[in-house]
Amino acid sequence: MVKKEKDQSQELEIKETEKGLRASGNKNTPAGFDSVEDGDIKMPRLAILQGLSQLCVDGKAKMGQLANSLTKEIYGEEIEFIPLFMFKTRAMFEQGKGLVMMSRDNLIVTMTDDEHAEYMGKPVEEVPGAAWNGNEPPTFNLVYNFPVLLVGNLRQFPVALSLMKTAVKPAKELLSMARFSGEDMFARVYSIKSKTEKNEKGTYCVPVIEFKRRCTDEEYVIAKRFFDSLYRRKEDISVDLEEENTTTTTEKK
Repeated sequence: MVKKEKDQSQELEIKETEKGLRASGNKNTPAGFDSVEDGDIKMPRLAILQGLSQLCVDGKAKMGQLANSLTKEIYGEEIEFIPLFMFKTRAMFEQGKGLVMMSRDNLIVTMTDDEHAEYMGKPVEEVPGAAWNGNEPPTFNLVYNFPVLLVGNLRQFPVALSLMKTAVKPAKELLSMARFSGEDMFARVYSIKSKTEKNEKGTYCVPVIEFKRRCTDEEYVIAKRFFDSLYRRKEDISVDLEEENTTTTTEKK
């Protein structure tokens, strides 16, 4: 009889666990990561897919859809999210090479390839291309990074909404909407989708971000927990960063 009660108790515990994520560590945190250091994990990026993004080239997604840059999960045309906070970095990309230089704190260069090694450890303002040069835009681009929770997957590790170049305006609009509320940044839910724009170089997608609603009490508590965990070590966050504003066609002049 005692054995039967114990089996029923174990079965109940498993059923309860299956209702959500299987996290058996202290305070329902994921177990097995005791020796993992902050720099060992890259935060996935909430990517707006361009026409030349690999998922689109492979026929698995459409231009303008949202996806996870690491898992390649496709979220669809629009998704709701809760921003936790914002931090700025710098990134320089070169065609055919990808990321060639970056600053994780927007102050000092923290990564370069061999060609740009002379700038390693130097202040960002000393790097050519860190500021506008007449009508020439910067090449060492300012990046607005927002670690965000995806509504519907609140207990999953945050993804980064990293906005630069043509997406700087939406980044500032998101900051303005959040600040205007007078509440914590993670007290509100926003949506993101994309729209298509064209210039002399071709066609690309840019984000459209809108305020949706205030967080529920449960959403706010979960977001606050992630904020407390990540904000104090935001300098250690490494984002799976790549240039997204890749044009799909070249317009004839």
